[in-house]
Amino acid sequence: QVTLWLKKIYGNEPIPQYEVNARTVDILHDLAEFNEARDRDVSLLIEYMKQKEAEYEAEANYLAGLLTESLDLSESSLSKEGIRYLNVLVDTAMTLEMKDTSLASCFCAIDDLTSELYAAESENREIKLESSKIKEKLTAVLMLEKKL
Repeated sequence: QVTLWLKKIYGNEPIPQYEVNARTVDILHDLAEFNEARDRDVSLLIEYMKQKEAEYEAEANYLAGLLTESLDLSESSLSKEGIRYLNVLVDTAMTLEMKDTSLASCFCAIDDLTSELYAAESENREIKLESSKIKEKLTAVLMLEKKL
């Protein structure tokens, strides 16, 4: 099994010489199993991403059809400015990691970012406070050293 895996890894190149003993074969066997498990995981992830792509494409087509049918609005009928605004909306939704472009999703995304901002600001204040305490201690130590 290890030899087959090494041939798969090196292809037409010669397999490098290695000491064949129980330990090296066990290590190579573990590596082969890990590599095959990783390959399976990557394959599953690729399939999942393809499935999500198909779902998103189907939803986009549905929404485009809905806009065309109900509002007689298509991308070709939009002005350059309208297309630009639509792209800004999409970019904003992607940046905010919104579930969709509804107002509720927008508020939730902004609320999440605001919470993260407050947490970061709080952490920065704590770090500044700690830094000033360390600075005071360092100054005191330098003063003591100077006295000595």
